[in-house]
Amino acid sequence: MRLAVLQSNYIPWKGYFDLMGMADLFVVYDSVQYTKNDWRNRNILPSPTGPTWLTIPVTTAGRSEQRINEAEIGDRRWARKHWQTVSQMLARRPGFATYRDQWETWWGEAESFKLLHDVNVHFLQRFAGQLEITTPIVDDRDYQFVADTPTGKLVQLCEAVGADRYVTGPAGLDYLELHRFGQKGIAVDVIDYSSYPEYQQTTGEFRHGVSVIDLLASVGPEASKHLLGSFRTVTDSST
Repeated sequence: MRLAVLQSNYIPWKGYFDLMGMADLFVVYDSVQYTKNDWRNRNILPSPTGPTWLTIPVTTAGRSEQRINEAEIGDRRWARKHWQTVSQMLARRPGFATYRDQWETWWGEAESFKLLHDVNVHFLQRFAGQLEITTPIVDDRDYQFVADTPTGKLVQLCEAVGADRYVTGPAGLDYLELHRFGQKGIAVDVIDYSSYPEYQQTTGEFRHGVSVIDLLASVGPEASKHLLGSFRTVTDSST
């Protein structure tokens, strides 16, 4: 069984969903400190004039220690504004009409949520479905941790769910203690983002790291074929 664990992002890029699709279980790890100016509450769409940011306003004053799953949305009007921007920017893409009605409903539903975590999971579940990903998505609060390091917690999560493989992005190698996984007989698979095919965007220079809705609106139901599930297995001596 392969486990993936990530903090929630707002309508993240295709690589996030690719990693999710590789796993047999996906844990949303939001019981950690919220970080400002990060992917938790924002993402981008490409345009001819440069990236357009979609940012959910989060209340941070006096809450420097809040966790992601505690972060509150500061202005409920954000959803209508985002949908207006999304529909205007993507309306002419070949696949947009396929998803328009569903997406409008989803942003309308998101307006009622008080917490950023709930918004992010709302979209993760729904866009995963459109990408033909069936991996169960669960909350890290469903499990108990006693370890005091990030790697220790991940190893405990693997043991708790019976996972013998842990899948991570390349950035995970910057902090993971690989030997801790090896001691428990858990293999570490690192996803490879280097071979993604390009598709028609509205920008001069193609950008891979934009919200997955750009991919869906551009290629429609073919979007799932852009998730390659490519990885390599690493050990403590092969990084």
